[in-house]
Amino acid sequence: MTIEQLQYFYAISEHKTFSLAALEMNITQSALSKQIAKLEQELGVFLFDRSHRQITLTNEGQQLLKDTKILLKDYEKMLEHLETIKEDKRNTIKIAMLPIFSQYDLAHRLNEFSKNHPHVHLIIDEIEERDLHHKLDYHDYDIYILRGDYEELQVFQKMLLYEDNLVAVISKNHPLAHMNHLSIKQLKGEQLLLPPKYTTISNLAVDACHQANFNPHIKRHGRLETILSAAGENEGIALVMKKSLHIFHLNQVQVLPFSEDIHGDVYLYYALDSNHKQIIEEFIHTIQPIKYQSSH
Repeated sequence: MTIEQLQYFYAISEHKTFSLAALEMNITQSALSKQIAKLEQELGVFLFDRSHRQITLTNEGQQLLKDTKILLKDYEKMLEHLETIKEDKRNTIKIAMLPIFSQYDLAHRLNEFSKNHPHVHLIIDEIEERDLHHKLDYHDYDIYILRGDYEELQVFQKMLLYEDNLVAVISKNHPLAHMNHLSIKQLKGEQLLLPPKYTTISNLAVDACHQANFNPHIKRHGRLETILSAAGENEGIALVMKKSLHIFHLNQVQVLPFSEDIHGDVYLYYALDSNHKQIIEEFIHTIQPIKYQSSH
């Protein structure tokens, strides 16, 4: 028994003739008769009394009609629910991004997009860089907002969101605090405070030291607020990205640029081969103009 056969059965029950039912169902009368014969054979009962000019339902047919009305109504609801899910999926953008909402004022732009596109549902998951190489299926998301380059995302298109540079945050009581800028070489022998080992920023800092021909003396890895606090207490020099500092009070420290240009830029990776290409293009158009000017 199929839904199609039940729809044919219902149409005949409504019209009382095979010819009108066939016309409604866009099928030949012969084909319709064959489908009903198959249904009756499968059920082992006759559904229609064909002895009169106008066909009538048998007792078994009347019972099946009651159940068919319920089933077809539920079937229509199911199709409506599926269509709603498909529509929601078409209007949903899944975004994976580093926890940099406040540091780069992304929340403002995302809220702006949501206000201008109320029909679009944004699903935003914050991810740590250590998860990118181990736990993610890169096709789970339409957009990634990440720092640096990722070979795993070569199939995605890439757009620069923010240019950013490595800087040193140093206590005002530190002997180097009077300088206008530092060279990486001046960090040799200094105790360094770095972001977690798995981050691009930490790797940038360590690589810069290696390029200056020394191994860094790392006192601590920690979250941004932790290492900034430690720098304020003169426990070491924190190496961070410049544009991440605007949300912190930096009264106890100096922020010194490096003479070397050490970039840690933020990129937006996006896939335009998805089912909602237009929405993603509109999202990119909203995000692209971001030009945050740090006061430090």
